[in-house]
Amino acid sequence: MEPSSKIWIMAPTAARRDWLEQSVRRDPLIQVIGTAATLPFLRSMVTQTSADLAVVDLEGLIESSLVRDWLFEFVELVPLLLLTSEPDAAIFNRMLDEKVGGLLRADASGEQVTQAIRSLTSGLMIMDGALLHRLVRGSEDTIPLPEALTSREMEVFGLLSDGLGNKEIASRLNISEHTIKFHVRSILGKLGASTRTEAVSRGLRGRLIDL
Repeated sequence: MEPSSKIWIMAPTAARRDWLEQSVRRDPLIQVIGTAATLPFLRSMVTQTSADLAVVDLEGLIESSLVRDWLFEFVELVPLLLLTSEPDAAIFNRMLDEKVGGLLRADASGEQVTQAIRSLTSGLMIMDGALLHRLVRGSEDTIPLPEALTSREMEVFGLLSDGLGNKEIASRLNISEHTIKFHVRSILGKLGASTRTEAVSRGLRGRLIDL
């Protein structure tokens, strides 16, 4: 019987990688193509091999703008099943935009992970109820007007206001041009601007940037 779902697994610890791999291998219809300890290594596997989705365990990873940048890029490249105890609203919203992906608690059982993989490869989205409640509650508690830019978006916005193009900004920040395009779209949306010029003008009026 040929596997119907091919996956990558990324987890920062060997114990979690082994547990995830053993859990999903109980299903003969799921094949693990490769495992990675870091997001950059997972990115190389995505480039070199073919699979249906990536299971990414975020427990143990230090939250940073770089981790978020990697996840933004992955969301547009491959369906993600994220295991986390602290869901990121920006990543969640991006998954909703792409209409693909899933969120599970970090303490999800092996059967829950396996069932989520089956559902995702069937074209469904999977969102753990407790994580979803936390995301919704957080959005109700904080309503920034306009929505605050992240630290990475502020870096991109500063270079954008200096007149740099996407390729130049990507080179300066050492991240992909694809990710820069996402940040620019996000910045324009948060500032309610339709062009870069309008965004810079609003940024000046809001004292987000200086001439």
